[in-house]
Amino acid sequence: MGSKTNRVPASASTADMFMWLPKEELRVVVYLVTVMHSMQAGYMDKAQKYSDKALNEIGALTASADRPILHTFQLMILEHIVQCRLVIGDNAGAIQEIASLCQICQQRPKLLSGHRAQIHTVLGLYAMSMNCMEPAEAQLNAALRTSQERELWTFVNMNLAIVYLRTGRQSDFLGLLDRISPESLPSQSHSLRAASYYVQGLHGFFQRAFNDAKRYLRETLKMANAEELNRLTSCSLVLLGNIFLSLGNNRDSFNMVTPAMQLASKIPDVNIQLWASAVLKGKTSGTYSWFVSRW
Repeated sequence: MGSKTNRVPASASTADMFMWLPKEELRVVVYLVTVMHSMQAGYMDKAQKYSDKALNEIGALTASADRPILHTFQLMILEHIVQCRLVIGDNAGAIQEIASLCQICQQRPKLLSGHRAQIHTVLGLYAMSMNCMEPAEAQLNAALRTSQERELWTFVNMNLAIVYLRTGRQSDFLGLLDRISPESLPSQSHSLRAASYYVQGLHGFFQRAFNDAKRYLRETLKMANAEELNRLTSCSLVLLGNIFLSLGNNRDSFNMVTPAMQLASKIPDVNIQLWASAVLKGKTSGTYSWFVSRW
């Protein structure tokens, strides 16, 4: 029998993995989780409300003492709120938040090493929102080169795939297919898997493979509805409406787009509302959801 003296008790080794936070910092964690959950459910107003609470709390706590973990929380909140502002159409606010991100990282180089990929990512999403596909591609590729997180890597690849679809680069899109295919997705995230079906549906739409597109989008809707991914639900409904319109089926198109418009107005998502309005007016072109969310 081997000696037991060299074994570390399971309880001790597990406890060593935890960082015990004072209640003031736990309050920030609660706000951060609320922001993340609100954005996943598509409640942008609530996300902005609790991001403001969190940032105010962080400001008060760091005024009395420098607490490195709070700066990490601050960056995470800003990364989420950038996407929130892009969704509601506040691009000016988004670039201001990105500037705050960069300023914090410049002041604390250690933070920059851990958040460089996230900064490139939000810059890429901002460029996509401004319809600047070349800078968007450059920023997303920079994020891929610096990413150390599997889910972020998958998320970036999906948005890069949308850039390729929007610029008609079929061969480049196919080069990414193994990275974003629902069947081989490296991430275990339910929301990213649902988003991967959406990107496949978008690809089918651009290729006019409408039956394939509808099959993928129905899978997206099933997963999105199960997890209350309201933005992804509204995106999928509008794209289905666009497909039915392309097929000359105005009635089914209306039945898809109308609830999508209602849902998008609650989020609120300006780009989906504009896209839905275009489809309701009988136009088969739109924004095609210029980025997929990480939630």
